[in-house]
Amino acid sequence: MGPFCLGCSHRKCYSPIRNLISQETFKFHFKNLRYAIDRKDTFLCYEVTRKDCDSPVSLHHGVFKNKDNIHAEICFLYWFHDKVLKVLSPREEFKITWYMSWSPCFECAEQVLRFLVTHHNLSLDIFSSRLYNIRDPENQQNLCRLVQEGAQVAAMDLYEFKKCWKKFVDNGGRRFRPWKKLLTNFRYQDSKLQEILRPCYIPVPSSSSSTLSNICLTKGLPETRFCVEGRRVHLLSEEEFYSQFYNQRVKHLCYYHGMKPYLCYQLEQFNGQAPLKGCLLSEKGKQHAEILFLDKIRSMELSQVIITCYLTWSPCPNCAWQLAAFKRDRPDLILHIYTSRLYFHWKRPFQKGLCSLWQSGILVDVMDLPQFTDCWTNFVNPKRPFWPWKGLEIISRRTQRRLHRIKESWGLQDLVNDFGNLQLGPPMS
Repeated sequence: MGPFCLGCSHRKCYSPIRNLISQETFKFHFKNLRYAIDRKDTFLCYEVTRKDCDSPVSLHHGVFKNKDNIHAEICFLYWFHDKVLKVLSPREEFKITWYMSWSPCFECAEQVLRFLVTHHNLSLDIFSSRLYNIRDPENQQNLCRLVQEGAQVAAMDLYEFKKCWKKFVDNGGRRFRPWKKLLTNFRYQDSKLQEILRPCYIPVPSSSSSTLSNICLTKGLPETRFCVEGRRVHLLSEEEFYSQFYNQRVKHLCYYHGMKPYLCYQLEQFNGQAPLKGCLLSEKGKQHAEILFLDKIRSMELSQVIITCYLTWSPCPNCAWQLAAFKRDRPDLILHIYTSRLYFHWKRPFQKGLCSLWQSGILVDVMDLPQFTDCWTNFVNPKRPFWPWKGLEIISRRTQRRLHRIKESWGLQDLVNDFGNLQLGPPMS
């Protein structure tokens, strides 16, 4: 597919139907049912923001719907070219956020993909209430291609429904009241979407009939308890820690089959209470560990806390963008992420995901000996010392240089250095 954008080649222009929709329209069309009957229209609530001095400035927001057999996404593309791109500098960076009643169909996803390929100064987040025709392989393929091009594609959770209700619904000052089975249906929609997007992040070796589907899929557990392969245990086993947090590069792709994505977190509150700890392990067919981590923290409704996370793999683009959005909405929260290994760091969407973490104020770094020791003490065996494997610090420094080059290539080194001066996380001595 060449860089051909539909909006650039046509002079059509559609206007938003309005800035707000009625409560009845929202509850009918955005209800995240598994099987939605008589809901053929697609409603698209959009917000366009411009990056100004590292903080977003809202420019436009409104609502589109299908019109004259033209889908809402295409109407938006025509409008955006005519009202935004023609009057603002192409050197400026814009972020577009969509809240949709249906995810894009195959044809619309194709046009949106061309739109992103043509305009590199744009980023797009798509939150959909329901997935459209998810059994169609072409629909699945184009959703994957959107993510690979750098778009964020996610199912609407309670947080997104609340945000959409507050900004795009004529709510009369009323709070959003979730309908029955909203969270249950969200988990269903999200699990289906993760199944579709799994090939975006995990390459399948052509010489092997097996896949790497056990990577970047998750299982969660309450805080102060830990989980290994679905079993509740108090700590990770020493063998599991050494095999999963091992930071050496493997020589053959087949070895990645046994390397699972763990997320161990410690939450320190300012009220003097004991830290809360937890460990999340990916499991086939489930949500990513980072998403379950966000669900857990949201349910606790905390703000002024320090959270340290240790990951075996750095976050995928989708998880990175959701972590960044979470942090931007909670400026008082301090989040530091240490990773043992970088996940597909040479691919642009994964680098862009890391950049979104840094720009949101999340401190991202590579695990070195002090972090491995702290992780061992808190999540493996506090009574026995951690014995580093051969070459641990050499490989850590090599991975840190690789991460440093990513920062420099995206022009974020000064920003990251400012964050690093805060000296958060486990002690370095």
